[in-house]
Amino acid sequence: MWRVADLIDRGEPFATEASMAKLFASEAAVRAANDAIQVFGGYGYIDEYPVGKYLRDARVATLYEGTSQIQQLLIGRALTGVNAF
Repeated sequence: MWRVADLIDRGEPFATEASMAKLFASEAAVRAANDAIQVFGGYGYIDEYPVGKYLRDARVATLYEGTSQIQQLLIGRALTGVNAF
């Protein structure tokens, strides 16, 4: 994300780096939230603990502004020049 911000500040293209940052961050958040649910067990699903909300919030991050699959296609196209659409 720091690289994306630097590219924006310098007025350079940043779309591919932004896709990489979003893909990595959103998938990492889902993995971390899933691990937290595992630690909490059944308590992770009740409203008394916030980890269920963390998982829902992390999961929606993989959907808005382009799903993880779309981000992968955009990154692949930028790196290989092959259009999968």
